[in-house]
Amino acid sequence: MRVAYISLFRRGRGGGEGRVAHELAGHFAERHEVVMICPAMETGLRHEEDRAVKVFGVRSAGEGEFHMPALSAKTVRAVFDFLDEFNPDVVHAHEPALLGLIGQVWARMHLVPFVHTSHVLPASVLEFGAVDALDMKVLQGSFGESISRRLLTDFYENCDAIVALNQPALEALREFGYDGRVFVIPNGRDLSQYAHCACADVAADQKTLTFIGYISERKNQRYLLEVHRLLPATYRLLLIGQALKPEYGKQLRRYCETHGLDNVAFVGQVPHEAIPTYLEKTHVFVSASKMEVQSLVVIEALASGTPVVGLANETTSELVDDQVGCCLPRDATPEEFAVCVERICALPPEEYQRLCVNARERVSHLDWSEVADRTTAAYRELIRERPSVTTTKEAVLDDLISFLPSGEVKEILKEQVRVSPSGPGPVPEFIRELSLRRKWRALKRVEGSTWLLAGGTVVVSLVGYLLMKGRGGDDE
Repeated sequence: MRVAYISLFRRGRGGGEGRVAHELAGHFAERHEVVMICPAMETGLRHEEDRAVKVFGVRSAGEGEFHMPALSAKTVRAVFDFLDEFNPDVVHAHEPALLGLIGQVWARMHLVPFVHTSHVLPASVLEFGAVDALDMKVLQGSFGESISRRLLTDFYENCDAIVALNQPALEALREFGYDGRVFVIPNGRDLSQYAHCACADVAADQKTLTFIGYISERKNQRYLLEVHRLLPATYRLLLIGQALKPEYGKQLRRYCETHGLDNVAFVGQVPHEAIPTYLEKTHVFVSASKMEVQSLVVIEALASGTPVVGLANETTSELVDDQVGCCLPRDATPEEFAVCVERICALPPEEYQRLCVNARERVSHLDWSEVADRTTAAYRELIRERPSVTTTKEAVLDDLISFLPSGEVKEILKEQVRVSPSGPGPVPEFIRELSLRRKWRALKRVEGSTWLLAGGTVVVSLVGYLLMKGRGGDDE
């Protein structure tokens, strides 16, 4: 089959969400024809020599992990023209914004199944890093929540299916009000990258604890520092990752200085390929994250044979127990957390090794080969039941597009929605020949902190789109 994947992240960017999108496309391309639509320096099709995946890049601006696509009328038309030519059997978007919306309109018009993977908990979408990265008060409180709920609701209504990563994610979608098709398919990992990892020497005098991920209030590293104050001086804590909000990173460093925690290392971001090296030297992987739909680093830690100690959240409650580490209640005190860490590090070598073996077995079903097979089955089911465009769905999609700023991009999308074909086929010729009276002004380079477009933060994308129109700077 032919599948068009859509991500707001370039390959190698965007943390776990970006990795999952590109890795799924790569593994799916081993058996099928695949294209990835994502940000790039210029708009157009390119081939990556080391992969079977075709990449249709969309010109974008930004620095670091996140880039804002420059959605000019020319760009939107180029995406439509490419999809017309590629003629996918399924369109699968990982974020419900910008490029995802364009893909959704095209899929609706061509009666092609549209799938979305929900990487966030929809009722808490703004807590998944957006406010930290943007530092914008307009996104806080009831205003941001009501806008994001409205936009997500409309986007979900136009999905033929949503992929929930686990049972808690499914329940969150239902509680949000989504009553459509849901496939529960977890994140995949290339488990072979971690199978060779040796387990840490639990008899060593120095014990190493490791956290990997963005440094943010949601990830709750301040709690880990409080735990570390209670541990012996022979324990070392590695914090691997970059700060979404620089001030929070500075607060953590000041805390260490104030309390003399010279056995805490702020490693910063490291290449993903280096993660196994860190994990095999780690005695316990620690996490105090308040929310995680399905944390890749917890999966990777378990796959490497590293015991995990964490506060209960959607991931640790699913994957972690006394057989592989310890899952503590959300309100557990730092003292209780520290006791659990010390207990594991004091185990006899044979008992510690048993935890390591159990950890690998716990995630053995999450290899990409199995996840890709489950995804294939879901696609085929949707293709057999090819969707139809109804008046209600047209109205909902038109309502979603109404949130875009006025201009030719908005008008082109609305024209696409209002022309309902009787079956799959190319966009009507008069759409292709629309007279574009002026170019849509491209987005300019993101200044300062980059725009975090983490999964599902629709409101962030739209606010960013509006604000970045008039900013100066050269396009990347």
